Amino acid sequence: MAEFTFFVDADLYAMNGGELAASEQDLHDAGIERVDIPREYNTDLGDRVPVRVEGSPRGIRFYGRLLGVRDPLQLEELERVLAAAEARGEGRQDYSP
Repeated sequence: MAEFTFFVDADLYAMNGGELAASEQDLHDAGIERVDIPREYNTDLGDRVPVRVEGSPRGIRFYGRLLGVRDPLQLEELERVLAAAEARGEGRQDYSP
């Protein structure tokens, strides 16, 4: 299992009411095990909400697409973290027939 914290634009997050275009079952099917979204967050984060996600590398990539993450630095870090998880053998079940 891998873990990654996305930093999502607070205004966009609030406009969507924290809702994703996927059901809980969709998230489980994609390989998401746990999502931790704080109820309260400080403005010290530059108007970003931290969303911590645990699951398979495939599932975390899926979640990032649902969040609409486009920040190049965040995407680069995401790929670095998930590549390390895949190198450890995590996510093998994502590729099995």
